[in-house]
Amino acid sequence: MGLGRSVDEMARPTDAELAEMTGHLNDALDAGYLGMSFNTLPWDKLDGDRYRSRSTPSVYAKWKEYRHFAKVLRARDRVLQIVPDLQGRVNMMTIAAMSTGLGRKPLKTMVISLIDSVALRGMHRVAGEGTRFANRFLNADMRWQSLPLPFELWVDGLEVPVMEEFGAGTEALHETDLNTRRQLLKDPEFRAKFRKQWTNKFASKAWHRDLGEPRIIDCPDATLVGRSFANVATERGVDALDCFLDLQLEFGNDLRWYTVVGNDRLKELEYVVDHPSVLIGFSDAGAHLRNMAYYDFPLHLLRLVTQAQREGRELMTPERAVYRLTGEIADYLGIDAGHLEVGKRADIVVVDPDTLDDRLDKIAEEDMVGMPELHRLVRRHDDCVPAVLINGRIAWHEGTFADGFGDRKGYGSVLRSTF
Repeated sequence: MGLGRSVDEMARPTDAELAEMTGHLNDALDAGYLGMSFNTLPWDKLDGDRYRSRSTPSVYAKWKEYRHFAKVLRARDRVLQIVPDLQGRVNMMTIAAMSTGLGRKPLKTMVISLIDSVALRGMHRVAGEGTRFANRFLNADMRWQSLPLPFELWVDGLEVPVMEEFGAGTEALHETDLNTRRQLLKDPEFRAKFRKQWTNKFASKAWHRDLGEPRIIDCPDATLVGRSFANVATERGVDALDCFLDLQLEFGNDLRWYTVVGNDRLKELEYVVDHPSVLIGFSDAGAHLRNMAYYDFPLHLLRLVTQAQREGRELMTPERAVYRLTGEIADYLGIDAGHLEVGKRADIVVVDPDTLDDRLDKIAEEDMVGMPELHRLVRRHDDCVPAVLINGRIAWHEGTFADGFGDRKGYGSVLRSTF
């Protein structure tokens, strides 16, 4: 279809175009791809110059197209991964219906993401029990990707996807030149629109927008560090949202702040990670280098388990926790990995359980390899992971990479679908 027609609300693929896309999908599956991923959430926007701030192409597709590709994936026992729409088309029922296997083979369907959201308290339980029902009684095969730790965001200015939940936020982020963005933030008409959309109680949202919760963690004005936007607003005698926009106007991306989106309640987090319809995952850190650092999420599940044991409770056995992080994911996706057996790949991570404590919470910023101007968030846990073996070869040991790692062949390889 080309990118232009793909992001045109009125455009529809011709039969020839749909056939060509189906051919590309089958070629990819033949090459070992695990499945196909769709995004139906309009908040995720395109970058670039030509179609900047348009939603990603699959948002504009209709369910006829999704069902067409789902039919291919179902027949080949591959995975349909999908981001549901929380904004306009509340479509979880439709997604669940596609996964059902009444009179047909169930469709492996992986949904992003089950989270105890601060903005939507209780919805994780509704979604979890709904999925349990569909899998048990309607022969569906649905899984939610879920993080085993609080969902935190670090933000430079307005540079974070949750600002694109509403039109005025998208309009501000559309301006890549910060001086132009500042002029927009000064405009009374724009600020009135921003406020109206920000405070709309009936609009769906993933972030709570409670300005008493986020904390300023870096700013040219050091007196603001460690304080919430609401606290600063009280001191200045202004409205909290006006203060938030004023600080954005004054400091731009030099204003860095931190907020928690969800998974902040231990009992509810344990419900999520123990749910049978959950696959532990959804790091998303590689897509948001300045906002997230969840590369170490497996260690956080192990910490939840060991902490429960220390308190005399059993969230799950350590053996089940390890399986949830390895074989369970590999088996569902159809990857030949995740099991220590004769003849299998020897991919091993050695973890010291005595180190699974608050050391996991430490965040650092490091230069992005090959992009020295970009600093990314990372978590370093040298004490927690004394050794890593990839395909039977030591890759990491006692705080250093093995000689030749990253240069010599024999470590990593493409893991293709076994279905």
